[in-house]
Amino acid sequence: MSTASETTSGGRTEVRPPPIATLADAVWGPIAVGSVLGAVGLIGLAAGQPWLFPSLGPTAFLHAEKPDQPPSRFYNTVVGHMIGMSAGMAAVWLLSASKEPGVLASHELAPARVEAAVLSAVLTMIGLSLLKASHPPAAATMLLVALGGFEPNARSAGVIVLGVLIVAVLGEIVRYVRLRWIPSPSA
Repeated sequence: MSTASETTSGGRTEVRPPPIATLADAVWGPIAVGSVLGAVGLIGLAAGQPWLFPSLGPTAFLHAEKPDQPPSRFYNTVVGHMIGMSAGMAAVWLLSASKEPGVLASHELAPARVEAAVLSAVLTMIGLSLLKASHPPAAATMLLVALGGFEPNARSAGVIVLGVLIVAVLGEIVRYVRLRWIPSPSA
């Protein structure tokens, strides 16, 4: 049974997704995302570390919703976030943006923070392209650093690295289960 519909229009075949999600999608996604983020949060609480941060949410969504896509792979997840973190830190350092208050804390956007965000976006895109590590949530990590959510220092780098590694490992489990045991909508 096909879950997508096909129509022919002017010699072209259009494939449309099913109008509603399959039960596996509707149940699996929320359970997988909630489990991954809950586990990261509990591990962080137990260790007294803020290993659960905003850019990990979209990463968990990718792992659960698009497990067969390259941005969901372990390499893309880890390398993508490391590039985003590095680009954000380099931009903040090069532009001395850390002299300005962080946007999330001050609720004010300083010109140096905007410049750091733009430079870090350019650097992130270059790095992701060169290393073939497409992972859109890395842009959120880049912005968290450029806008002052994370300071450009070793402690913040450690928090980001460990948070990303925890999500990447749990994401591989999510991907494995989804790809091996839960039928996809096109199956």
